[in-house]
Amino acid sequence: MLVDLHIHTYYSDGTMSPKEVVEEAKKKNLGIIAITDHDVLDSYEELKKEAEKAGIIAIRGVEIDSIFEGHLVHLLAYKFEDNENFFKLVDKAKEQLLETSVELIRRMEKDYENISLDDYNSYEYERRKGGWKGIHYLHDRKVTEGLFDGMRLYGKYECGHEKFAFPSVEEVCNITHEAGGYVVLAHPCNYYSNKSKEEILEKLEILKGLGIDGVECYYPANSELMTETCVEFCENNDLLITAGSDGHGDFGAVSKGIEYYIGAINKDSEELKIDKLL
Repeated sequence: MLVDLHIHTYYSDGTMSPKEVVEEAKKKNLGIIAITDHDVLDSYEELKKEAEKAGIIAIRGVEIDSIFEGHLVHLLAYKFEDNENFFKLVDKAKEQLLETSVELIRRMEKDYENISLDDYNSYEYERRKGGWKGIHYLHDRKVTEGLFDGMRLYGKYECGHEKFAFPSVEEVCNITHEAGGYVVLAHPCNYYSNKSKEEILEKLEILKGLGIDGVECYYPANSELMTETCVEFCENNDLLITAGSDGHGDFGAVSKGIEYYIGAINKDSEELKIDKLL
């Protein structure tokens, strides 16, 4: 069965509903999927219901913002059970994620007359447009010309993830394991695209020591070297080997010539190592 274990809906920064995700997955002949919204768990009940009707296996998932060596890493948690500590962990990450935009507006309002924190707090946007509140607000208030232009301002105003109290990799792994789940490093290319094979292996070894259970070896932007290195590492260490498109619907569907649509990674479950998730 074809697999896509990294999909977003409008519950975080995607443009599609869980039902629409299932419909798209059906068109692409996917047999196993997971919705992994950023730091929210709201999509799963609808996904489970719609996937069952469509004859698709749905794995419970979430993408958790975390910090490793002073930088952002995304961790995909799968197959976790209801657990109070896990829910608190996800809520903590969500609170910090929202706070990045609040702090950005707080700092920017000194430089721009047409924005304010009070205005931002009362501002609402159409969730089906994808993205998140901060970049939509700046775009709608004419601070940025394009929606994606707002992203660079987080760095300019020192509001990047590393400035906030996101959970550590070890904390995410420990609590996810407590909830009976598994943790997979998402899109390793986002962090190590400029590293040699030896350097990538070194980082993966450290992350394994902190508790990760696998790596998203197949991903639209992974280079051939990245994929081969991650697969080799996972095979040698008996770790999960997953595949994900990072599909957000129409939001960011193409970036730097790379397509991120549901089913973009044409991988069968037999080519992966995901038995523990089923």
